[in-house]
Amino acid sequence: MKSLNPFLLLLCLQSAAFAADKPNIVLLLTDDQDLLLGGMSPMSRTLAFLSDGAYIRNFFVNTPVCCPSRATLISGRFPHNFLYNQSAGKSDLPACMHMNATSSDFEEKSIGKYMKKLGYRTGQFGKYLNSGGVKPYCKDSVPLPGFDRWFTMCNTGTYYGNEITDNGKFRTYGHDPSDYLTTIIANATVNFLEDVLKNKEEPFFAYIAPHAPHVPATPAPEYENVLPYMMAPRSPIYNYTVTDHHGIMRLQSPMDPYQISPQIDELFQNRWRSLLSVDDLMMDVINTLDQHKQLNNTYFLFTSDHGYQLGQFNLPSCKLQPYEHDIRVPMFVKGPGIAKSSPAFVAGMVDIAPTIITLAGGTPPDSMDGQSFENMIKKSGWGSDKRESTWRDKHTLEYWSLGDVIRYQHYIDGPNNTYIGVRLVNETHNYLYVEYYENNNQRYFTEPAVECELFDMSVDPYQKVNLYGTDKEDKNLVNELHSFLQKQLMCSGSNCV
Repeated sequence: MKSLNPFLLLLCLQSAAFAADKPNIVLLLTDDQDLLLGGMSPMSRTLAFLSDGAYIRNFFVNTPVCCPSRATLISGRFPHNFLYNQSAGKSDLPACMHMNATSSDFEEKSIGKYMKKLGYRTGQFGKYLNSGGVKPYCKDSVPLPGFDRWFTMCNTGTYYGNEITDNGKFRTYGHDPSDYLTTIIANATVNFLEDVLKNKEEPFFAYIAPHAPHVPATPAPEYENVLPYMMAPRSPIYNYTVTDHHGIMRLQSPMDPYQISPQIDELFQNRWRSLLSVDDLMMDVINTLDQHKQLNNTYFLFTSDHGYQLGQFNLPSCKLQPYEHDIRVPMFVKGPGIAKSSPAFVAGMVDIAPTIITLAGGTPPDSMDGQSFENMIKKSGWGSDKRESTWRDKHTLEYWSLGDVIRYQHYIDGPNNTYIGVRLVNETHNYLYVEYYENNNQRYFTEPAVECELFDMSVDPYQKVNLYGTDKEDKNLVNELHSFLQKQLMCSGSNCV
């Protein structure tokens, strides 16, 4: 038997040591999980586990709809930087809610690709993009870009009878209890972790994205009858009519008794029930890492692709609006060196990919529009006052209407619901400013806005009163925020900071 070349042996030992020093990273992304309606409550064990990490209080999505928000996370870029050419009337590649998320440019700048370059074993489990965004990969022998192991949903909106692209094999699942979507995602995730950890040669990045609690929010068999008699929270804007908000909102008639119960209340119950399985999934991941003594060498990030509404402003069920219940989402980070804290700085979906890259020891590429908030939540580094004073206080919102969308006999989307906005939060200001446009063919929003909204959230946290055009409007502030938005909509990469 030939002996190993000493130089090669040294390289192998250095490589193994390098891998051992690198942290593992778990990203758990839920679908439609609200924060303001108590959506975190069902995941009590996950919350307990994350409680000694950082909870980022002012964390927002950049666009409150599934595929664009997920593409923002995957790329670290604002939606306007991968919007397809709408002026041409069609996309050269499959569009995912106006996003060109299957181009080679998008694929090469995705988080999986960057983590591979940093020496990570990568796995993706569950919902990556909506069906239009994953269609090119839902064929035999077609890899999901940047991932060594993938178990990715090809159809959306169902918890049984799923179509999955499983490491290059297109598979269909049935309707037995063992085919429940969150269960098969959990099993595939644990198998990946076991495979990686038994060799202990590479750190791993696991991107886990269950479908829950997205409608129809079907619970697993063991949870079908738990949490009886629950009602959706009756917040101050529940079944509340407004006359000074933008067009879609003014059109909303009060919800009738049937829309309220059983429809909304039953959906609320099932959303919580479906999240109990996500809590189980998270415990499976934690227990697997604990068995392999990797808990202390793993970062956990937990968030949702956007928030949700259940009756707010008479909107029965959905998202798509710039208001707090749709854009504010949970964001927890736990891992080596992360301080137990609840910082008030403003961050968003566009910042997740840069943060993951720096946690892995890398440097975010210039193409990314977001910033890493690693230093904002680490125990070491700057003092907290300096950190928050040097971080931005504005968060950009972008949304292109999907056309007429109806839920429970209510229009939740349509004309005049394409918008850009900014969420401003600092020690002296807490505002939402939004500009609405007539059609969804806007790219740089050079046409005049047809309507605007301004809310002072420090005195009006539920956004009941639109100050724009009233004697309480701060015109200097509006001009400042308008100018900021016009610059942001042209930005790319480092000039977005």
